[in-house]
Order: sequence, then C-alpha cells, then structure tokens
Amino acid sequence: MKKLLLITAVITIGITGFLSGCISEGTGTLILQITDAPGDLNITEALVTISQISVHYAGINDTNTTGEWINIANETQTFDLIALQDVTDFLGEANLSAGWYTQIRLNVDQALVTVDGVQYDMEIPSKTIKLIKPWMLENNETLILTLDFDVQKSVHKTGNDKYIFKPTIKIIQG
Repeated sequence: MKKLLLITAVITIGITGFLSGCISEGTGTLILQITDAPGDLNITEALVTISQISVHYAGINDTNTTGEWINIANETQTFDLIALQDVTDFLGEANLSAGWYTQIRLNVDQALVTVDGVQYDMEIPSKTIKLIKPWMLENNETLILTLDFDVQKSVHKTGNDKYIFKPTIKIIQG
C-alpha cells in the first residue's frame, strides 16, 4: 500500500513578459504537491517542520543566475510524512512575476522519526532543502509540480541509535 502525503500550494501567478514569442498578460496557477512512497525501514512516523518556502525567480530566461527569491510561505507547519495519506494542505499563495523559476527552497527546522516505536530527533546537516529544476508558467496555465519525497532514502541511521535527515526529493512536472 503506497503511503502518500500531498501538500498542495496554490500560487496565483501574474504573468507578463516574453518567452519564445509574446506571452500576454494574465494569470496562471502553480500547485505544489509532496508525495511519499513506502520503504524498508520500520518508520511509523516522520515529522518534518517546515518554516519557510521560497521560489527563485530568474526572469524571462532560465540562465539568469542573479534573479530574486520570493517567499511563498513564512509560517511554521509540521507534517507527518508517513501517517498522512491522500491529504492535502495549503502551503501559501503569492502573486509572482512572469518568467522562469529555477529553484524551490524549503527551510526545515526539525525532523523527528519514530523507528520500532522509539522517537529520535534527527540531525539535519542543511536546514534548507534545495530543489533545483527550472519551470515556467504561461498565461492561463495551471502547472502542477509534485515534490516526490522519499522518506526511506532521506533517513540514515549512523549508529548508536542516531539518525541523520538528508531529504531525497525529486520534482515531477505534470
């Protein structure tokens, strides 16, 4: 049985600019989802606390390395990636400029894992998860990006009942 957590963020996008011809003014919708597949460890709970979600705006082409960061959500939310199945939760909403977006960042404040009935506070080497995959929204478009979160590959046992949280997430556009 596939365990699944869908976290949906609907972001209203103001579209203006040019890419491969003229893009007329209008709006588009970005939907962010997170999904989790089961694995081999006996993990019964994986609590992840996210305090901020940002996207990187690159401009009208995806080669701009300066761009700007835009905050989508600034409120702390905790999700149990194992226990929640077929559930959606609103993450944030923002009006954004037209053009390419090259990265999504999630700030993770805490990660707890329950293995064989015992809860462990995981070390988080980087408090920021960087998801790098360029994407573009066009006028009147609804774009769904699914953040495929693999809990089993993200939790690493280091010995002496210590765990490290190194998130493994891939972006699926569809």
